[in-house]
Amino acid sequence: MSYADDEIHKPKRPPPPMTRARLRQLAEDYVSRFGGPSSNLRRVLKRNIDKAARAHGEDREATQAWQADIDAIVDEFCRAGALDDARYAQNAAQSLAQRGVAPRAVAFRLRQKGITQEDVRAALADLGDPRKVEWEAALRLARRRRLGPFRAPEDRKERRQKDAAALARAGFPPSVAFKIVDLDPDALEDF
Repeated sequence: MSYADDEIHKPKRPPPPMTRARLRQLAEDYVSRFGGPSSNLRRVLKRNIDKAARAHGEDREATQAWQADIDAIVDEFCRAGALDDARYAQNAAQSLAQRGVAPRAVAFRLRQKGITQEDVRAALADLGDPRKVEWEAALRLARRRRLGPFRAPEDRKERRQKDAAALARAGFPPSVAFKIVDLDPDALEDF
């Protein structure tokens, strides 16, 4: 066995015991590197506490005692402006819509991240007219995936149903999906 094999199979060092100072440092490191919604920070801190507890043989009650500390740290970061779920929702909604994600799918993804319904509604409202946003997102997705009018003319007719289905699976209503698929490629010069 070579030296390189020893490095690969080297056992991992267990995490150090959890302290308030270490928990705070983990939170600062995470926020400075990733930002994101407050629910992500809660999840990361909880995971680190659980990992340290398992490594040191602590029971479930010991890890639950840390919940108040997690809440205090997250609240402090929110008050300081380091975490802002509303701002995160706006930025994520804008980015997803520009990539061609349907507004329904944007809302679903934001809710999965732990964003409140109010912040999701506000983020979608900030995108503009819902019909226009949906139409532009569908066009972006069709262009990116070469569906409908962005497909080779000889393949369009036989792939019509599959292209519309791809748009529908992405969260667009069938009416929008079929309108996109049936568009004339010459009408898209300005897009």
